[in-house]
Amino acid sequence: GVGSPHTPGRRIWPIAIVMRALTSRDDEEILTALRVLAATDAGTGFMHEAFDADDPATFSRPWFAWANTLFGELVLTLYRERPELLLRV
Repeated sequence: GVGSPHTPGRRIWPIAIVMRALTSRDDEEILTALRVLAATDAGTGFMHEAFDADDPATFSRPWFAWANTLFGELVLTLYRERPELLLRV
């Protein structure tokens, strides 16, 4: 996954996963992104700045509004445009 020099090591940005889903027209790609996002919240119910590729329970910033807001935008967009996908997660 896409990371950043701001989050060293093998860290992945949920923002990059959300943007991939928002710009995709492929149902399976969108579902994969949703499933990855759901599986990497470390049980907090929130998106983080970044999570470790090998251990999603290791993450930076327990609260990161930018990632949470973009995730909300993804969910609302899918609810309006492709609600059937939300039922398959």
